[in-house]
Amino acid sequence: MVAAQDQARPESSSYLQDILDSPEHPDLHRLTAMVEHIFQVPVAYMALLGYTDEVVLRIGSGTEYAPYLKKIHLDHWIDQPQQVLDPARDLPPGTDLGPLQFAASAPLRASSGVRLGVLAIADVVPRPGFSRQDARTLSDLASVLAGKMELRMIASLALESELSLRETERRFRGIANSAPVLLIYSGADGNCLFVNQTWLNFSGRELEQELYDGWTDLIHPEYRESVVEGYWRAFQNRQAFATEAPFRRHDGQYRWVLARGAPRFRHDGSFAGYVGCLLDITDDHNTLAALRRQSQFTTAVAQAARAFYLVLDPQGRIQEVSPPCRKLAAQSSRPMVGELVWEACNAAACGGPAVRDAIEQAAANRATAETETSGFRWTLTPIEAEGGELHAIVATVFRTSPDEPGCACGGDCPA
Repeated sequence: MVAAQDQARPESSSYLQDILDSPEHPDLHRLTAMVEHIFQVPVAYMALLGYTDEVVLRIGSGTEYAPYLKKIHLDHWIDQPQQVLDPARDLPPGTDLGPLQFAASAPLRASSGVRLGVLAIADVVPRPGFSRQDARTLSDLASVLAGKMELRMIASLALESELSLRETERRFRGIANSAPVLLIYSGADGNCLFVNQTWLNFSGRELEQELYDGWTDLIHPEYRESVVEGYWRAFQNRQAFATEAPFRRHDGQYRWVLARGAPRFRHDGSFAGYVGCLLDITDDHNTLAALRRQSQFTTAVAQAARAFYLVLDPQGRIQEVSPPCRKLAAQSSRPMVGELVWEACNAAACGGPAVRDAIEQAAANRATAETETSGFRWTLTPIEAEGGELHAIVATVFRTSPDEPGCACGGDCPA
C-alpha cells in the first residue's frame, strides 16, 4: 500500500531480503491472515519500506486493491494511525478509493524508531462501527509484527557482522602467514591466540604448542623470566613492549630476536589484546658484539697511541665515542651521540668538508679512507655485517701537532 510505487530492492536492504528468504516469511503471511480474520475484512497486508522510504514489498491479501490504496500519500500513513470511515469526508480532495469504502492503518516501527512500513486493512463496505478500541488493537498487532520483523533484522545484522568478522579474520591470517617476520597475536587475557606460519616454520612446532603461554618455551632459559615479566608489565599498563632475547629455532640453535609488541583497542576504546612482531637480528647482534670487542681493543690501542676514536653510522652520525671524548662531552654539556661528527666534534669541525668526503668515500668503496684537518689525521675504517651491509665506520683520530695546545679553530679538541 501507500503512495510510492514498488521498486527493485536496494542492495543495502539486506535485512529485507532476509525476511523474504527466511522461513519467517510464511509466518508474516499467517500473521496478516490473522489480522484479516480478527477484523473480518477482505484486505489486510503489510507494506514494507526500504532505506529510502520506498515500498519494496507487500505481504498479505487483497493486493488487487493496492492501486487504490497507493493513491493515498505515504506521509498520511507512515507516521500515525489512520482511519477512512467515510471516503468522501476523510480523504484528500481528488483521492478515489474505487470500490473500497473503508481503510485503516497503523505504522510499523522498530524499537529504535526506524520506519519499517505500514499495516493496513480495508473493506468494500463501510465500517462506521470501527472504534478507538479497534484502532488500538490494530496498532498493537502492528507492534507485534514490527517486533517480529525487528528480531529478524537484528539476527540478520548479527549474521552479517559474524560473516564479515570471519572474512576479516581469514584475510588477516592470509596476510599474516605470508609475512616474512614472526607474528604473535594475543587476546584481552594476555594468552596467545595465534602465531603465523613463519613462526611455526621457525619453531618447527604445531600451532597448538604455541597457544596460551606455550610460546615462552622458545625463550632461552636465562632470559625467559625477564622477557615474560616485561611482557606482562607492559600488558597490564597497556603499553608498547620491546626486548631482545635468544629464541630456540627448530634445529636447536638459539637465534637473537628483536621482539616488539603493541596493545590493540576496539572501536569503542576497549582493550582487545596484543599483537607482536619478532625479527631475527642474530647477524646484527653478532656484528655489534664483535664491534664492541673491537671497540674495547681500539680504546686500548688508541689510548696507548695518544689517539681517540669515534664509531659512526654510514651517514656520519656519532654512535659511540672513546672515553676522552665522553669525558669532554660531560664537562661541556655538549651532546655528541646522535649528532653529525663534523658538527659535534671540534677536531672534525676544523675541516668538516674533508671529514664528510672521507666518510662518504669509505662508505662507498667499503675501504679505509684517510684525511687531515688542522692538527689531526683521520683514519676511517668501514665495518661490514656478515651479509655485506655496511654497519658502521670507525674513525681513529691522531694529533699531528702535539706541541700545539688546541686545533686551528681555537676549540678544545678531545684528545
